[in-house]
Formats: sequence, C-alpha cells, structure tokens
Amino acid sequence: MHLSLRSVTVKILACFVCAFALEADEEIRVELTTKAELSPVYLCRTHSENSSLEPSYLKTLRQVLQFDLSHSGYARVVDIDTILEKALHHTDPNVAFNPQRWAKVGVSYVLKGVVQDKKLDLFAFNVKTSSLKKFEGIPLSGNLPTDRRQIHKLSDAIMKTLFGIEGVADSRLLYSVQVNNTDPSSKDWKSEIWECDWDGGNPSQITYEQNYAISPVFIPADPVLGGDRYLYVNYKNGQPKIYFSSVKNRTGKPLLNLRGNQLLPAVSKQRDQLAFISDAAGRADLFIQPIDTSGALTGKPQQLFSYPRATQASPTFSPNGKKIAFVSDKDGTPRVYTIPAAIENNKRATPSLISRQNRENTCPSWSPDGTKLAYSAKTNGVRQIWIYDLEAEEELQLTTGPGNKENPCWAPDSLHIVFNSTDPDSSELYLVNLNQPEAIKITTGSGRKHYPTWGTK
Repeated sequence: MHLSLRSVTVKILACFVCAFALEADEEIRVELTTKAELSPVYLCRTHSENSSLEPSYLKTLRQVLQFDLSHSGYARVVDIDTILEKALHHTDPNVAFNPQRWAKVGVSYVLKGVVQDKKLDLFAFNVKTSSLKKFEGIPLSGNLPTDRRQIHKLSDAIMKTLFGIEGVADSRLLYSVQVNNTDPSSKDWKSEIWECDWDGGNPSQITYEQNYAISPVFIPADPVLGGDRYLYVNYKNGQPKIYFSSVKNRTGKPLLNLRGNQLLPAVSKQRDQLAFISDAAGRADLFIQPIDTSGALTGKPQQLFSYPRATQASPTFSPNGKKIAFVSDKDGTPRVYTIPAAIENNKRATPSLISRQNRENTCPSWSPDGTKLAYSAKTNGVRQIWIYDLEAEEELQLTTGPGNKENPCWAPDSLHIVFNSTDPDSSELYLVNLNQPEAIKITTGSGRKHYPTWGTK
C-alpha cells in the first residue's frame, strides 16, 4: 500500500489511532468480576476401538473440544486422573458413570469419547441427575480442518445439553492480515481478508486483491442466501471504497457509487440498512444507506450526522436496527455516542453521549442482546476494552495490561468478545468472555491481524 493511500485513512481516523508496545509474554487480564461459577467437567482421553485414526490425531481433536469447553464461559475442564480414566474404560455404564464416585471428586459432568473406525460416539453424563446422553456416529474424515468443524458442532451440542445455551464454537471470524512484502521499514503494506474458526484454527485467506483490503463485516445470515456474504473496504482503485463479496469468492465488487472515501461499514441485523463513514460532503461524516436482503442498494445514501470540524467513525447498529452507536470528536476528543438510525421530518437527531469516564474512546460494538456496548478506551495511556451496560448505565473496564486492545466484536451469544492487540511489530487476535478472567491469544504467525468480526454458524 502506498503512503498516499494510507494518508487517507490517517486523515479520516487520525484522532482514533495510536499504538503502544505489547510484550509477547504479557498476560491480558480482565477486570470484570466473574458472574458465573464454572462447572467442573471431566473430559476423558478418547478411547479408540479398531480405528484407523492415529492416537496423536485423536489427541488433537480432544484438545479442540477441551478448548471449546474451557472457554465457553460455563465449564472448567479438570485435569486427567489415572484412576478415573481406568473407571471410564469399564464397559458397564453403571461402573463408568457411577454418580457417587464423580460427586466425591467434585465433578459435575463427565464426557467420554469412543472412536470406532471413523465414527465418534460421545457420552455426556450429568452427575447430579445421573442422566446419560449419547451423541452417536459423528463422522471423522482424518482431515483436520473438516474434523475440527465436526468437533466444534459437537461442542455446541454439548453446551445445549448440559447448560441449555447456544454455543458459539461452530461460528467463525473474519479479519484482515496486513503484510509488508518488501523492506520492513518501507510503507509498502498489503492487506487481505482472512477467515478462521472461533479458536483461531483453520486460518484461510479468502481475498486475493493484491492491494489493501480491511475492516470486513458479515452481512447477517439470510434464510435463503445464507451467512457467507460480507462487506469490506478496499483501496484497489486509489480511494477506500466499500466492496461486497462472499467467502467463496476471491475478489469483491464495489457497492456504492459515491465520490470521496467510504470506510467502516456496518449492516443492521434486519439486513435493510448500511451505515458507513464518508467524506463525500467534505469531512468524515456518518451516512446511512437503505439496502435489501440481497445486499443491493434500494435508495440514496443520507448523511445521518455531521458536525463542523469533527470526525465521525465506527458505526454499529443496535439489534433492532433503530439506533446506531458511533464515535465522534465533536466535543474535542473521540467519544462514543448513540443516535436514531433514521432522519425524521428532515431533522437530524441529537446524539446521546455514552462514554464519559475516558477521554479517548473508539470502535464501539453493540451486543446482539442489545444490553451492552464494547469499545476501546485510552486508560492510563493504554487502550483497553471497556463495556458500557445500557441497562445499568455503567462503564466497566474489561482488560488491563500493556499494549493497545482495539476493535472489539461480540459473538452471537453476547458473552464472548474478540479483539486485536496493536503493536508496532505485530498484532494478534484475542478471545475473552465475561465469565472468565483471562483473554486468550488465538492467532499466531506472520502478518498483523486487525478488524476481527464475528459471523454466525
């Protein structure tokens, strides 16, 4: 990417970007008090009976399931115990799943996996109720990307059975990966859109623009068109423009025919409105565009909010599509505001200030249940993830520690958040949920990962 292109983004978002070093081994901790007691779960070693799959491969699949459960926000996987493993090998279920034994060691649920040939049967035992559920005949191919997805689906089924909640392990993330293919000190950066599982597994490049593609956002899943469609920003024709694509395509198509720069798209859950930032009127303002469920434009864009000498950024819709949270520096420093998502009687509404505790706030994300906003706020010189509770009207700090944390995005369960760190040399994605006090790095490798967005299953 040439410097002239980067300067466009810098000009529009100058008030909202900063970088601080993140030590590679530093732990990112969470400030929120744990709100749910995690249930102890015993996940046994996978038993193999006449299977062509290697023990090391089955161990890898068990690790995938262990990650899913351990970071679900509801379960705590306890350590393997030799005596308990021996009991679980017993062919009599009354012995293997003896409730007194498991209650004595403080386990709430027991999971036993058995692989015969290339089929996995998993037994889920509720110690308190002495009930046993069997997930039967789960096909395994020996292909890790395919089998990882099967394990994620199984994990969500387990969460539904044990806890009565919809898991998110089978969902996926989009994000941008920025690389410098020449001299690391040069400005010749390129960026493509990538996809991965919720745990960072199965990373796969999905655009091949050979330019600068950033800030992807999924279009909410449609019953007919599915959930593979997304928007992103591309600089391939000089100025940043919003493009439309799907996960199966290698390149996208321009969506809007506006002059100037268009950035930071957001789509309503109802798939009927697109919000974005554009300088078509001379400054970085908040615009809204009607669309239909196919993603096609159905009218003309409207300037939803503008303010003299102010910069707007990062729109996000409320779940009902009636409000937009966004960032503006109209009062001197970037803060998070909300505004109605429609202009009534040709009169623009006055935004309501949300973030009051910190002076610099960016990248808001509205939770799918409508109760919270996550955003990045400069806190003691470092950007941290904060939560605004809309019901309690309270701001709470989520992360601590060195290094910027930016671009939070909620999972469909309104419990998990993905965000990226920001470091001059590297940037990775992290996963956290509101019930557990540790953010987990889920990506590694070359390239700087930014702008994660959460999709559906």
